[in-house]
Amino acid sequence: MAMTRPPLQEVRPMVQIFTLRERLAALPGTVRRRAESSSLHAGVVADARAVAPEIPRDADAGHLERAARRLLRRAAQDEFAREGVARMPLPPEDAGRADLRRADVPGEASFHAFVEDVLSAVDITPSPLERDDAVDLRDARGSSDAYGLSPEVSSDLASYLLCRAYALVEEPEELETYLDQQAERIREDMRAALVRQVRVPLELSVARDRHARIGNGHVEEDFASPTGGPGDEYATAEQRADFGRRARTAFEFAQSEAGRAAFGALRSSAGRAAGRAYEKYGNPRTPPGR
Repeated sequence: MAMTRPPLQEVRPMVQIFTLRERLAALPGTVRRRAESSSLHAGVVADARAVAPEIPRDADAGHLERAARRLLRRAAQDEFAREGVARMPLPPEDAGRADLRRADVPGEASFHAFVEDVLSAVDITPSPLERDDAVDLRDARGSSDAYGLSPEVSSDLASYLLCRAYALVEEPEELETYLDQQAERIREDMRAALVRQVRVPLELSVARDRHARIGNGHVEEDFASPTGGPGDEYATAEQRADFGRRARTAFEFAQSEAGRAAFGALRSSAGRAAGRAYEKYGNPRTPPGR
């Protein structure tokens, strides 16, 4: 007896059921892989934030790469204040922008030697450090002085951050190739930062002031830039966040009942003071000196 083929409308529901079952069977594995990927990402970012807390919690590889560059750019600025100010002939302290251009410190052999000396400390290699090791290295007594971290320690920490960043790269190349590319960019950033130190009057003034104060035994506060304001190119994330917190606090106080009362009292006081000033100085019949 010949087998009869089921109608087409009966075959299609069976195919859909089998497809649905396969998808349901694969779902736990997909969810597990996504969870593992999310957990790996969070762990890598937590490792990096232990060394550089300014890195955001939702950071990607680019955030970690920029943190490594900031670390060594800051080390270059610190090294200039530490040794560069004393090692090379600099224009007078009141030199302006035009004076610095004419002086052309970046063209001096002593400046070239200093820059190459700083860059020689940069050795971006696969990092053997674990998270605790990196934190201990950053906080060790011999890793920094009053100026900041040494270039060598900053280089080790940058290598650690870049190795963590490599774990977040979506289509990674060879680790050594990746690190070589990052090292070249870091050296360019450091060289540019050092050139700015002797071409921008404000930055040179800040470096000289740091060198003088630390040389006289003053304790150096955290330094990131001449101003550290929210729009400053070299301001740290903590400084920008602190500025924002202060602004929010001031705004909230101004909106509160106590704030409105305080500002009202200030306005009243200012009005009374202005009235007294007008009576004393705005009246032409008031003799001078009264």
